Amino acid sequence: MRLSRRSFIRSSALLWLGFFGFKMRREVPVIRPPGATSDFLARCIRCGKCGEACPYDSIKFFDISAGANVATPYIDPLETPCYLCLKRTSEGKDEPLSDYLLCGEACPTGALKKIKNDRDTLLSLPDELKMGISVLNRDICLAWQYDSCGECYYNCPLRDDAMLDYPPNEVITGAVGIRPYVNEKHCVGCGMCNYVCPVNEKIAKATVEPGRKLTYFEERYAAMVRNVIGKAGREVKLPAVRVVKRV
Repeated sequence: MRLSRRSFIRSSALLWLGFFGFKMRREVPVIRPPGATSDFLARCIRCGKCGEACPYDSIKFFDISAGANVATPYIDPLETPCYLCLKRTSEGKDEPLSDYLLCGEACPTGALKKIKNDRDTLLSLPDELKMGISVLNRDICLAWQYDSCGECYYNCPLRDDAMLDYPPNEVITGAVGIRPYVNEKHCVGCGMCNYVCPVNEKIAKATVEPGRKLTYFEERYAAMVRNVIGKAGREVKLPAVRVVKRV
């Protein structure tokens, strides 16, 4: 008999947890889908419904090597960010796909809280919506170093609130373009800025690996990326704007 994806995830999780005696282990910070409660691990039954409900396949599930997190949902912004159940119109506006964020609406146990999908609610940043926080490194940001780019600002679903085009109460000599600034009061940690930032590992590797193919978008930024990384050193953390776990 063939198992559904949901049944397989749940059965695998219960088998693994039973075998290892429910041993709790957390080695790395985890970015959960929006709505994750403080007792998320206790409430999550590994049913997979949140992933099935996500319209952008942003939600992934940990494999058996993840300890107590096995089969629980997470978001990897470098692979696919959380789009906050929004769609961008031809006019460049972001409109909600649903009345509530779909993952929380689908969760049967309240492990992911149901959050209303409107801008005012998202900007109020309830605790359960704090997936992470974006951290921007001005030293390798192309907008700050070359008056170029601005991808993070233009693609932020909460643009002009969570991501600003210029830091408030700061005067920068010679600035003519965008200078991205993360407003911690409204940043939900969706990872969109992380996802679109061109100062990333793929473009960095292409500068030393001639056979690696780049898109037109990536090629446009390659020389500048090489320069900022060269100045910062090989150990610098990429991308230039990263989502980290909130403290």
